[in-house]
Amino acid sequence: MTAKTLMNADLVALKSTDTVAIAAEGILQHHLRHLPVVDEQGRYLGTFGIYSVLQLTLPSAVLKHGLDNIAFVTETAHDMAQRLRRRQDESVRNWLVQDPVVYPDTPAMKVVQLILHGHTSVPVVDRETGRLEGIISSWNVLEILMRERA
Repeated sequence: MTAKTLMNADLVALKSTDTVAIAAEGILQHHLRHLPVVDEQGRYLGTFGIYSVLQLTLPSAVLKHGLDNIAFVTETAHDMAQRLRRRQDESVRNWLVQDPVVYPDTPAMKVVQLILHGHTSVPVVDRETGRLEGIISSWNVLEILMRERA
């Protein structure tokens, strides 16, 4: 069994030109933790996710200086939403996370290992072109395993 066997090719992806606002709406609409981002040729660039959105709600001093203890900061939901609103027109390209990728012929066990090491989903990329072909989540793996049980 390979990554191609496990992957979901019915993709919801962001374009590198999309904004934070478009990405946040996509995450909410599709109930996903993160979305892959591709360039104009469909090549995988990285992911933009809920953690990137939440990061944009933090005060700039926290982002700039990497403060760990911010319990002294008292914020309202309105304050955090305002901060996010000020950054809504930024490109998702500025906030990409570089997750490990697999190829269609990558063994399924390697994919499961990546998922177990904290990657909620794993992009499947064409080895030669870099184009995004699919995504594998823990749900995809479980669905296939449950079908095999029958």
